[in-house]
Formats: sequence, structure tokens, C-alpha cells
Amino acid sequence: MTKRNDYYFQLCAELHEHCAKMLPNHPAHSEESNTELLDKISRLTDSFAKSDDYIALGQDIITHIISHYPDITPQVHRDLLWFFGGDCLHYLGDDELQRYQAIEELYYEQCVETPEASYRNIRAQQFGLH
Repeated sequence: MTKRNDYYFQLCAELHEHCAKMLPNHPAHSEESNTELLDKISRLTDSFAKSDDYIALGQDIITHIISHYPDITPQVHRDLLWFFGGDCLHYLGDDELQRYQAIEELYYEQCVETPEASYRNIRAQQFGLH
């Protein structure tokens, strides 16, 4: 797994951990609905680890959380909106899209020189966190 994918896998794992705490007793939805979402998130992390097709599943999960679980939405890292793309991009502003595009370009430029370039560090620099 590349450093970039490892970074996004960690964000998915954190979301899974948070949802595992919040969903079992979530009052706004049925137990069946909450269990189904948790199962999808588990499948996502499993698929991600195996490098299976996880993008469409990720898009489905993120848009479902945003539209049906507004109290969990703040726990969805904005980087996941960029990573999964598709309908998730509608939730990012133009300035964020430009910043993420710049991060991707820098990352792939650095990967040519250094195959183990750190996506996390490049992202931190672009967002002024270093």
C-alpha cells in the first residue's frame, strides 16, 4: 500500500472506530439501519486493506452519513471527500478542491524522485500545518 493509500486507510479506520461507538445506540435510525451502515464501513476497511474495489462503496458510505447522520458528519474527515470523489466532491469548496489537486500533483512529482514520499507531510505543508 502506498503512503497515500495508507493515509486514507487510517482515516477510514478512524471513521469506522467512531461509528462503531456511535451507531449501535443511535436514536435517529433503526437498529437495522445502523447495523447495515456499520457492516458497510467494515466491508470498506476490509476491501481497502485487500486493495479491492472500495471507491464506490466509500462514496456510498460518506454520502449516506452526510445525508442521514448529521451528528456523525463532523467526524468524516474532509480528506475522505476528496479521496472517494464522485458525489462526495459536492461537499468541498472550490478552494479546497484546488488545494487537494495541488497536494496530489506535489505527491506524484515527489514519488518520481522518492518512491516513499510522505503524503501526510505534503498535505500538512499545503494546509499550513507545518
